[in-house]
Amino acid sequence: MKMKNKSILAIALVMLFCACGSDKGYKAGDFYDEGGVEAVVVTADSTGVATMLMSVAEAKDIDADSAKLWASSLGEGWTLPTSEEMNLLYRNRSYINETLEGKKLPTLFGLNTYYWTSTPCSESHVNARGPDGIKCYLASGHSACYRARAVKKL
Repeated sequence: MKMKNKSILAIALVMLFCACGSDKGYKAGDFYDEGGVEAVVVTADSTGVATMLMSVAEAKDIDADSAKLWASSLGEGWTLPTSEEMNLLYRNRSYINETLEGKKLPTLFGLNTYYWTSTPCSESHVNARGPDGIKCYLASGHSACYRARAVKKL
């Protein structure tokens, strides 16, 4: 019986240690403020560790080529989202926007708002995501100027 109690105590200590680590139990939409990075959690793994972040900063009225440069200027690991990642942002927008609104920051996917992705759809065109889905637009020059949000995988 004593051995069983020691095993239970050991399991309890391991669970306590895991709960008190740096893992804050993140979920989509949570505000992330660690290591000088302020962002919104887009995805987290099953243990609550954030796996992808979205910048709280937003670039407006920018072409796709400039958007890529802007995203990388945020620091190491920040990029424009791929089309698939942008669709994930769109699916999680209600959680993300709740946090952005609470911080009095610009929300994601407002009325007629389009965001650049990093996914090319031809030599000179890049995908952008708006309320009506992903569409292909001219990347630079006299292209439409949309918005940009950066993502970072952890």
